Amino acid sequence: MGSIPPRCEIRRLLLHAYADGIKGAEQERIRVYYGRRGRPVKKPRFIPAELAHQLARKLAARGLGTVSVL
Repeated sequence: MGSIPPRCEIRRLLLHAYADGIKGAEQERIRVYYGRRGRPVKKPRFIPAELAHQLARKLAARGLGTVSVL
């Protein structure tokens, strides 16, 4: 058997927020994607899973909205 190259799990980090801060069926939901530096980006970016989970914990502590690691 050949050797298996090292593998890095990659994920996307997404923040779901509501425009008025109130969850409701008719409220508009805003999606904000985050990049490697922990800053919002326009398009979804792949980042290492370990970093994605670390940034997700920091964002969740701020209480901005629901944080997802996809």
